[in-house]
Order: sequence, then C-alpha cells, then structure tokens
Amino acid sequence: MQIEQSFALFFIKEGSMKKLFILSATALLFFSCSNLQTNLPLSGKTSITTTKNPILPQNSFYLTNSGIDYLSDLVERDLNSNATRVYAPSQISGVLETYIGETLKITGLNGNRLKIISTPVKSGFNFSLINNNLEFSSVYQGLYTAEVYNDFTYMGTIRIKNKLKYDFTEKDNYDIILDSYKNQNLDLLEKSAQLYLMAFPTNNKQKDVSFMVLDLGAGKGNNLLLNNKIKYLKENFSLTEDEKVKLLLLEEKINQNNFVIDNYYLNYNKNNLKLNTAIKRIIERKTTATNEELGFLEKFYGDVEDPELASTLGNLYIKNGDINKGNYYNSLASENGITLNSNTPSQDVLDTSTPIVPTIETTIPVINKNLSNGRDALNRKSYNEALIFFNKAITNTKENDLDNILFYRGKTYFLMGNYDKAISDFNNIKSVNENSSELYYYLGVINHKQGNIDKAKEYLRKSRENNPSSTWGRKSSIYLLKL
Repeated sequence: MQIEQSFALFFIKEGSMKKLFILSATALLFFSCSNLQTNLPLSGKTSITTTKNPILPQNSFYLTNSGIDYLSDLVERDLNSNATRVYAPSQISGVLETYIGETLKITGLNGNRLKIISTPVKSGFNFSLINNNLEFSSVYQGLYTAEVYNDFTYMGTIRIKNKLKYDFTEKDNYDIILDSYKNQNLDLLEKSAQLYLMAFPTNNKQKDVSFMVLDLGAGKGNNLLLNNKIKYLKENFSLTEDEKVKLLLLEEKINQNNFVIDNYYLNYNKNNLKLNTAIKRIIERKTTATNEELGFLEKFYGDVEDPELASTLGNLYIKNGDINKGNYYNSLASENGITLNSNTPSQDVLDTSTPIVPTIETTIPVINKNLSNGRDALNRKSYNEALIFFNKAITNTKENDLDNILFYRGKTYFLMGNYDKAISDFNNIKSVNENSSELYYYLGVINHKQGNIDKAKEYLRKSRENNPSSTWGRKSSIYLLKL
C-alpha cells in the first residue's frame, strides 16, 4: 500500500506542559490502495469504488480547546465534499464502512424495501432503498443496521459503520464541553458539543450536554441552534416533567406570538400538574388556541374543575366560533363567581350571576339538559366533556333519575378504560330497563378483564338472555366464545 501524507507540527500548551503531536494535513484525502480508487480530485465530486470491504483508517487527534476550531473546519469540509462510496450487492454480507460526509451507494440490489433495525440516533440520517438502489448518509458515527426485503421475502441484512476520519477520546471532548460551559463560551461549547454528538451519539451524557447548550444559548438569540437542540432532545430522550416545562417555556420565548404548542406536550397526564399548569398559562397568554390545545385544557378541567380554567375555555371557544361550548364553560365559570369578559357574546347564555334555588319545576329540565348534553358529548367520544355534564346532573338529581345518569357516566368511564369507576357506578344502579342488555355486557367485560371469569360469564349470559337479537346480546354471545 502506498500512502501519500504530509505532516504539520503543532505545539499545544496543556497546563505547564507542552505537548507535541503530528496531524495529517491531508486529512480530507483518502488512502490510495489496491482495493480503493479515487476517480476525481477533492475539489470536485469524489467517487470511491471498493472491490472489497475495507477497514477505513482514522487519524488520531489530540483534542484541546485551541484545536476545536481546526477540527471543526476539517469536519465541515468533509461534510461539503459530496463524496460517494460505492459497494457492490455481493458485499452486503460483511460490514460496510463509510466516512461521515460521504454518501454510500449500492446499485442493483435485489430488494424494494428496507426495515430499519438499529441506529445510533432516531433522526439525522438517510437510509433508503428506491428502485433497487440503496443510499445511506449520516452525520453521526456508529453502526446502522437494516434488513432488505423484496416485497415480503427477506433478502439479507445490511450493516453500515459510519466513521469520522478523526479519532479522539470522549474524555478530552467532554472536558472541553465542561470548561466552555463554566467559562460561558457559547461558540466553543456549540462546536465541542456538536463534535461530541457526531462522535459519541449513544453516550449517556448527551442529554446533559444538550441542556448545557440550551442554558448558555437561551440569552444569545441563536434560535436555530436552540430549536435544533430542542428537537433533538424531544426525539431521542425520555424527559422528566421539569425538563419538558423548561423546553416548553423556551419554545414559547423563541416563537413568541406565533407559538403553537407541539402535540408532544399535549399528551395529557393528570399527574403532571406542573406541566399542565404551564400549558394552561401559555394558552392564557395567547389570543387564540388550536383544537388540540383546547382539547388538552378540557381534559385538565375534567380533573381540576377550576372556574378560572372554565372561563379561559369559554372565551377561547367563542373566539374559535364554537358558541355552544363557549357559553357552557362560561356558565360554569360564572356559577363559581368568575365574572365573564364584557366582550363575550351573551346569546343563549343563562343568567347565572345570581344563584338560583332550584325548585321541583326547575330542577328536572336542568337535569335532563345536562344528561342530554352528556350523551351528546359521549356520542362524539368527548369523554371528559361528557363527565362534566354527568357530574353536574348527578349533583342535583332526584332518585328516579339517578339510575339513568349512573348508567351513562359508568359507560363513559368504561370507554375511557377506567373500569374501577365504571363498575362502581354500575353497581349503584338499582333498576335498569332498556339499557339492561348493554349494562350486563359491560359488567361481563369488566369482570373478565379483572380476572373474575365466572362472574363475567354470568353477566354475559344475562345480556344474551335479556335480548338475544340485540347488538349487545349478539356481542355477549361472541364474547362468551372467548372464555
């Protein structure tokens, strides 16, 4: 093998010692061996054809604060080189190596789809198979594995080892990150953190490093850097509630008046009170809200029943053109002493500013209205909204209306998967008429899921015997076959 190299001497001061190291000044040139041909010079587009699977060398680099800029320039030059490394289909049985900055290609591969098996990161790479031509590129070092299929027939597994052309230690890189963070040097932190992510993408310190960049970059106005780090954190890590709040508030600061809360944060969890409250306050600071944001607030209200939150929902729904929901939530707020906004439309709103002492004549229509509204919400699968109506109805109900409300509230809990509350409501029903077959079906399913097989069979048989030709009778018959 003939290798052409020219060398430069660099003197790096480390404490009181001077360390001498030799760095290849031609780090961007490829080695010229019998199994490797470089068809074009570096200044043009480089194509490299390999006749056997090589182990690509890496230049050792002693990394220091003063060397970060130089190494970053070398890596950036690699990324802009437009180099292509070509392998033959017969070579996929072994590990295929390529450098970061290159595009790896295999043409004429017998397959039409890939199944990605493992990668060092969840995004930031291209691994595709189109018209029998495979392409791969990534800025992250590590092993990428995918299975090749021709329709549903397995054809083989491809393993690609993506490498930087430079080898340096994780400790040296991380020490520079800590030093730059301590000294508030954002430029050095950004470059050393980017190298760290490229070279060691699976290291468990990556989350901490990303938050260091966010902490230092938040006051510097580099929104592109911040957005990229936020996206990386959300895609690659399981974040704590406090970490999510931190990212959410930073996103609001970056986007200001145009901020739309990402669905990533709107996956409601009633235990995340701090995050839920942060989302509520952000939406309150906005002039409008998306349907997803309003849906989140409805779920939050279903747990806390905060009148101020009801007022927020009412005003936002009216701004969005949903007068019925707006009036409903504003009425809940008004009943709890919250004064409505003077600009809020008042058509069809019941004047509830003065508490009404219900009589027999006024109570029945109100209950029926809440029950009707709850059933409507239930049919629309808006379960939290349905619970609000049913809970409101049940607080003032008469004995002869209670069973009906308990049935529909229990059904709502059943559909939400809250079987303990569902069975509690169902067990408190004293008599059922037209809903008996459906009720017995739900009780049968719940008991089966809770491991009470004999009770499950008993209820399912009752459902079937009560009305065998009904939907619930037929569903009970089918369910019994599983037991």
